[in-house]
Amino acid sequence: MGVTSWRGQIDRALRAIDHTGESKYQAKQEQDWQPGEAVAGLFSHGYRNTVFDRAVTFTHWLREQYPAVRLFREVDYEMTAEFLGEKAATCTPDTIRTLLATLKKLQEGLYTLNWIHEDIVPADWQISGRNPPRGPYTLDEAKSLQQWAEARDVEYGQALRFILSSGARIDETLHLRADKIFVDERRVELIGKGGRVRRIQVLHTDVLGKLDVSRRFVYLDGNDGKNWKDGLERTVRQGCDALNIRRRGVHGFRGAAAGEFISIRQALGFTEVEARRELAMWLGHNPQRTEVTYAYVPKSSDCMDHQTV
Repeated sequence: MGVTSWRGQIDRALRAIDHTGESKYQAKQEQDWQPGEAVAGLFSHGYRNTVFDRAVTFTHWLREQYPAVRLFREVDYEMTAEFLGEKAATCTPDTIRTLLATLKKLQEGLYTLNWIHEDIVPADWQISGRNPPRGPYTLDEAKSLQQWAEARDVEYGQALRFILSSGARIDETLHLRADKIFVDERRVELIGKGGRVRRIQVLHTDVLGKLDVSRRFVYLDGNDGKNWKDGLERTVRQGCDALNIRRRGVHGFRGAAAGEFISIRQALGFTEVEARRELAMWLGHNPQRTEVTYAYVPKSSDCMDHQTV
């Protein structure tokens, strides 16, 4: 009889503590919850998916570093500490906080199943500092990074070029469907947060013509989604270090696209408020919440140089 896969073990552990649809408030009352404490259980599909994805990242690392380890009962807190230490060297404090919290949820499920009898996550792991605002890359920085990435991985370079022209999130790019690309209209249809769909016009028409539409999904087909995103993020980090550019992640390309969008709209005669309302919709936000656009385009950056499209 074979050993249950890592994914199978994770899924069973999370199902053991899954309370989706139940009242989290009532659970707090029953657990005599105090501020700062974690609430036992999982109460939303979204958070369960987050825990699952982070746990899979951990098991990918285990497979590479400890190939003989096949079960969570064989994992100890020193292995997890090694994993967290490696991640802390390249990730922001908030990312590490999320990773630590999600691994503790996995541990909760493993305890519920009686698969482990002692912690596999260090209880006293310290995280200091907060994320500095990453903001956007300048257009020149984004283009240099995109070219650097493309020289090393054509698909990643193409994906960054698409983000730079569409303002798409990394998940929206990963799930881009070939039948939702409309070259003649210069438009693409993106599936955003919460499954919200928006059809937007890209800034540069030639980007769409270079996409591979021979598969249902431009990037997802044939790829493991988590590994693909991790690889793209890693490539951007490496490019930043090689080109001496401050790390802003893949999200910085979305910010660079937003800056160009604003510049183009203002050149067409739009007021700042009008341009920001359109930008909010273009990025998948409520058009009335123009304040969110300042996270992408600071006021001092409104007049960035733009290209003719």
